[in-house]
Amino acid sequence: MSAVQLDLQDRWALKMYGSINKNVKWICPTAPRRPLTILGGMETNAWFDIAELSENMQDDVASLNHAALSIANLLSEQPPNVMIGIGGIGFGAAQALYLASKGCYDTNQRLQIKPRVVIGLNGWLPAWR
Repeated sequence: MSAVQLDLQDRWALKMYGSINKNVKWICPTAPRRPLTILGGMETNAWFDIAELSENMQDDVASLNHAALSIANLLSEQPPNVMIGIGGIGFGAAQALYLASKGCYDTNQRLQIKPRVVIGLNGWLPAWR
């Protein structure tokens, strides 16, 4: 991603976040850098690995779970009386939908967050089978 794209994203985010209810706290984590199989191992920011884009693709559940746990830990630091919403675009949408629908990690324990709102743009539901 180029510096110009990052700058445009930052300005878009500031405009969006600044115009919405002042009682809303926005936490916008960036996915960690990792090699992506679909990009031939090139490193990029991604919540999880993906090998192909198809209707029958196999999801990397281990990396989905790892990211879900990381996001849940971040959100668990919030006061218990706040309503939590999660969302994302593309990979972020897929991760948000996975976290909200599965809510588990490698040991199949439920994560301790319960999002009240889930928004996904241009994403998909991983591990839907």
